[in-house]
Order: sequence, then C-alpha cells, then structure tokens
Amino acid sequence: EGVYDSFNKFDNLEYSGIWFITIVMATKGMSAALVAGVISALSTYAVQSMTHINPIRGSMSAATLRSSVFNRSPEASAILDHNSTGRSKILVIQMQGHLFFGNVALFTDRIKELLAEKQGSSDCPWIVIMDFTLVMGLDSSAAHSIGKLKQTLHQMFRIKTVFVTGSSNGFPCEYALTKELKSSVENVEPSFDQKDRSTSDESTVLLPPAANFGSRNNPDGRVFDCLDSALRFCEGTLIAWKDPTIVNNGEIKFVDVASSISNAGEWSLADEQKIAVGYLANLCQGEESDDDMKMLFSFFDREVYFESDVLWKQGDKSNCTKLLIRGNLLSLLENEAGSTEPIQSGNLIGELGLLLDTRRTSTVRCFSEEAILYSLSRESWEHLTTSNPKIARFVDMIVCRYLSHRVQHASNRIFETQCLPI
Repeated sequence: EGVYDSFNKFDNLEYSGIWFITIVMATKGMSAALVAGVISALSTYAVQSMTHINPIRGSMSAATLRSSVFNRSPEASAILDHNSTGRSKILVIQMQGHLFFGNVALFTDRIKELLAEKQGSSDCPWIVIMDFTLVMGLDSSAAHSIGKLKQTLHQMFRIKTVFVTGSSNGFPCEYALTKELKSSVENVEPSFDQKDRSTSDESTVLLPPAANFGSRNNPDGRVFDCLDSALRFCEGTLIAWKDPTIVNNGEIKFVDVASSISNAGEWSLADEQKIAVGYLANLCQGEESDDDMKMLFSFFDREVYFESDVLWKQGDKSNCTKLLIRGNLLSLLENEAGSTEPIQSGNLIGELGLLLDTRRTSTVRCFSEEAILYSLSRESWEHLTTSNPKIARFVDMIVCRYLSHRVQHASNRIFETQCLPI
C-alpha cells in the first residue's frame, strides 16, 4: 500500500529505490532491508549530486564588479575602467555544492571550454578568479584535480589563476590544497587583525610583500579568504602590468604626495594638509580644481585618536564626517555575526549620516596606535552649504560615488559571505 501510494510522488530513481527496499524486505527480511536502504540512499545521493547540481554556479566578467578599495588615483582608476586593460580582463567563476570524483571531470572540462570560447575575443581574460565560497565539500580526488588545474590553465591559455576559499579555515577538505595552490612566495593576504598596526601611512592597498606582481608568463598561484580580497589583488595586478610606476614596493599608490614623503613619522602639519587635499581630490575625481579642494578642506578640523578609542557608536546621532589621513580604523556592526570592515587612509567616513541626518549605522574605533583625521562638523557643513554651494556640492559627489561603488561591490552581484557594513 505504501509503495502504491507513493507513486508519482518521487522521481524515478528514488521510486526505484523504494521498490528495491521493498523487494529485499519481502525476500530477505528487515535487517537486509535496512542495509538495502542505506545502499539505496547513498547511491541516490551520489547520482543526484552528479545529475542535478552543476558544480559551476556561474561565471561573469569583473567589468561591473568593484572591490572595497575606493580611493585610487585617477590614473589607476582609468586603467581599471579601460576595456582593454581593466576589470574586463578578470573572469570570476563561482563553484557550488560538493566536488567529488563523480563531477570533478565535468567541472574541469567546463572551465576549459569556457576559457576556450573566449580565446581570441575582446573579452579574453588575463586573470581567472575561482570562487569556492559556496562549495560545501571536496574529496581528495577533486582536491588533487584542482591542484593540477592551475598549471593546466596556464599552459593552455596563459592566464593567472586566483583561488578563493570562502573561509579563513581554507578549503573544505583534508588535503592541503591551499599549500598546493600557492607559489613559492607568500600568497595569502593577511587578515586585518594580522596587519601592521603601526602609525605608518596606510594609503595603499595591502598586497603580498613581493616587489612585483608577477608577469603573465608566471603561473604562480594566489589564495584568498574572500572574493573581495581576491578582487583587490587582481585590480592591483592589472594596474601594475599596465603602469609599474604606480606601484611602490608591492603597493598601489593612491596619492603621489603621500608616497613621496619617506618617513611618515616626520610629517609636518603642512604635509598632512597637502595629503588631505590630495585625498579629497581623489575622492571627487570630477572637475575639481586645486583651489576648490583647498577651500573644501579649510572647513575641516584636525583630530587625533589612539588605539581602541571609539569615534562613534552605532545608533549615535550623525554630527560630522571624517577624513582619515593616517592610521587604521575598524567599523563593526553591533549585535551581528562579527561583520567588520577595515578603513584605511584616504577614506571619508560618516558622510551619508551628515547629509541625511541619520543615526550611525555602525561603530567605528581606532585600530592603530594612532590615527589622524580631519573632521567636518555639522555646523561647518551647514555654513558651507549656505556660503559656498559650489564647494559643498563636492561632498554630494563623494556620497554619490561611494553609493555607486557599494552597489557595484562583489557582495551585491555574486553571492558571498562578506559584506560592506558602512
């Protein structure tokens, strides 16, 4: 009766398993039927995993994706936005489900086919990001195949491959796949907690300490915990390939005047102000003149914070916006599952709350021994809007650029566990 009632309620494979268990139970007894049930369940799971779950969730060009890095120089931004040298040369491939011996061949063959289709076309990638964030498990045979895939893709297509584990614990397998994929140099970007907390200038994207980013003829691998870190590295690599002068000691320069000062500890007040004006110009990237930026900066006041100092708490009233000149800050969401965002020099924070008069959406605290900021208070902002609307409009432009950047961030376009909380 149970077999009859379940007709058309399961697919053919599952219904065949029910008949298999029924027949074994009728002929061999209940104990044998339990063993048959285990065998049927495992077989059904394996076949359905191969049949119904495509190991590749999807792929897309990074042309419309953005990492969390915002305050690049106009020269670096122009390289990334160009069709022949920019983000369109990055291809993001996202995997899903379980990768095992039954579907790893489909997985590798599909990637090769995808890259072969793009060869010779204008969207032929130079860098491929393989994102394993949604992969729940890897067996040893799949892990070994992925380890060999990096070299195979380089030999066939002359591309560099970047891998995303999706977790600080590495790939979901026992095999040391991260070690296998890494090159001879240190490739895993340190977490923000592990980065230097010194008061030296942090106006650069922190990248691996190697003096160069490697040529396209070098198949060295890179492994990152999240897609945002991988995008940051790939964007820096594209910039370095196109214009090595923008790269200084393995880091991407944002403001030339900041990198021209050899010892950040010896910055004078005039140096700070000159760098701050440069940061504002980077954030605007419009029709601004040097005099416009100096006029805007004249409304800011200098502030100094020390490690663990809280700039504001989530829910506080927004009464200012601050420009970070030196040091590191950390933004965190209260009562959340550890959502944080590091804030590096050259960033303007709290600008949306100032304009819309909303409460703070996150807590911000100092994460370095010392942090130097310049603050635009609500009183100064209101005076600026009435006395010089043209200059005030640059703050509006910065807000629009920030919002546009976050809308295009990878977390809003491709599913991942990281987000931008501020």
